[in-house]
Amino acid sequence: MKNEDYKRYTVQAKRGIKGEAFFESLISDYSLPYHVTGLSDIGVDYFCEWVYGDKPTGILYAIQVKTFSEKTAKPKWLKVNSGFNGLDTFEINNPNLVIDEKTLYYWRGLGIPIFLFTVVDSFTDEGKEQLDCYYKRFTPILTKEIVRKQSEFYQQFYKVNNGAQFLAFKNFDQGTQGFARDLYIDCVRLSYYKGVLPCLNPRNMGLNQFNEVPAFADLFKEYKDQILAAYQWTGQVLQVIQKEDGKI
Repeated sequence: MKNEDYKRYTVQAKRGIKGEAFFESLISDYSLPYHVTGLSDIGVDYFCEWVYGDKPTGILYAIQVKTFSEKTAKPKWLKVNSGFNGLDTFEINNPNLVIDEKTLYYWRGLGIPIFLFTVVDSFTDEGKEQLDCYYKRFTPILTKEIVRKQSEFYQQFYKVNNGAQFLAFKNFDQGTQGFARDLYIDCVRLSYYKGVLPCLNPRNMGLNQFNEVPAFADLFKEYKDQILAAYQWTGQVLQVIQKEDGKI
């Protein structure tokens, strides 16, 4: 085999590097992105830590980034996600967005919010190249019975940039909605899934959408079995400790 046959800088490789660089430039104002490098693909490209102002918050989440051309699959606008993150919702029918079962179970085991970020490369009517970024939340999927329906992977993508601006908040002046809202809710969801009542104050991440000690009845009901199991187990452990201390 000739050297030039396997030493090629492909269009897809260029696009992937460009997509990851664009993603980092977007998110760097609100998170510290730690790029996962190495030969093995573990299904995660970045571990990120949310930053509020100039203070890292300790709130971690994981991201996989996929980049492709609009010619492969043009995002289809569906609606504005009013009342929730407030972002434009899209459907993106690209088979590269399907996540294999092994990766899904690995993501579940990480125990932190997981997002798939998709960078779409397109051209304007004037022929100028344009990059847009969309994300899909996987925490609501991973905290339930995992069912790999292909159509599910194409739904509920949210456009998270306005040019070079990352929509951490849909309303920047008030500090509401946007990606920050979904990150916070997914942190709460994971706590409930683990049977733990969250003590994360949304103000500590710059989010003003909820009370400082919020209660989410709908999420609580969704994970009530896990919360009840943790409560019962905690009671049993406390009884053992009290017996050992001679208090009962």
